[in-house]
Amino acid sequence: MRYLEELEKKVLHLIQRNRELQTRLDATAKENELLREQTRQFEASLLKEAHTTESLAQEKAAIVNSIEELLSSINDLENNAR
Repeated sequence: MRYLEELEKKVLHLIQRNRELQTRLDATAKENELLREQTRQFEASLLKEAHTTESLAQEKAAIVNSIEELLSSINDLENNAR
């Protein structure tokens, strides 16, 4: 009889331990999903920033080109005025 009581205690202890581990597993799974979502958002933000940086670089190159053309035109006008 004592043997059965000990087995019952062990089974109850294992059931409780299993519940604790299941709770931790659930919490870890939720945290994992949250981290995945944050990673997706971060990646999207980086891609958007990279696109913006590329657009600004293209805009800068266009402005530089326009300024160079204007300076060249001014130089031509000054040479023709002499």
